[in-house]
Amino acid sequence: MKNSKSPCINVSTESYTGKEQSPKRFGLSAEGYDVGFEKEGFDKQIWCVQIKNNRKVWVRNINIVKITHEEPILTYSDVKNDADSNDELPSKPSATVIDVKETEKKKTDYNLFIKYYLDKLKAENKDKTPAKILFQSATQEWGRLKKSPEELKKIMELIKNK
Repeated sequence: MKNSKSPCINVSTESYTGKEQSPKRFGLSAEGYDVGFEKEGFDKQIWCVQIKNNRKVWVRNINIVKITHEEPILTYSDVKNDADSNDELPSKPSATVIDVKETEKKKTDYNLFIKYYLDKLKAENKDKTPAKILFQSATQEWGRLKKSPEELKKIMELIKNK
């Protein structure tokens, strides 16, 4: 088995493979440079020496622009409105108003049954069973009723008539 690592040029105790994108690809170990030293890597990006886990390593230097807060030149008291009329603003057309009925949850047999059965289980719940377990038993009951359509039809008529 051939060892594909070569010793670095500037620090003989370090090695490199030649596949790195950092300056280490050229045989330049970060151990030989001061922290903060910058050099162009194989990928034409600027790489910087930083300390990670008590070792010097090459880290890609990403320029982050800091956003600073500036005081506005004009304030609301400086600005005067030439149009002092209190005309009403044009209103939006009524076609953009969304009906509340469209956003309501669709009342399917499943939703009605689960709500009914959960309320029933919560009323019978004397030993403070968690809601998750009650929901699981409600879904199991729904699965059982789906296999017997006649019984499901009777229960759904009872629920819808309430």
